[in-house]
Amino acid sequence: MPYEISFNRKPNFRVRYRLYSYEEGGRYRPAFQHYRCDFHYKNDGKFKHSLYMTWPEFEDENGNISDEAEYVPMSGTARIWIVSKKFIPYHKEYLKIGTMGYFHEGGKKVGECDVIEWIEL
Repeated sequence: MPYEISFNRKPNFRVRYRLYSYEEGGRYRPAFQHYRCDFHYKNDGKFKHSLYMTWPEFEDENGNISDEAEYVPMSGTARIWIVSKKFIPYHKEYLKIGTMGYFHEGGKKVGECDVIEWIEL
């Protein structure tokens, strides 16, 4: 089920991403649509040890939501949902177009991304 239906709202922002290969320290198996990972700001200052619960919804080359039954591309674009609505004002203050970040599984970086669009912040 698309997140826009389950969350009953639009995504918060879009990113251009690259998932790391296993050899780079990424996932052992490729990710599927609705893969749930955390977001970490690249900036090591105020956000050094902070992970934020966000869920990417990966897009195909035409900007449509990718099929749930297929592996997501190792790079491309994704719509990002801030899971807890109470954190939206926080990210609105710090998230800018061009902000760099990482996808995380716990303490492990599994990909990188940069913000390319605000949608609903």
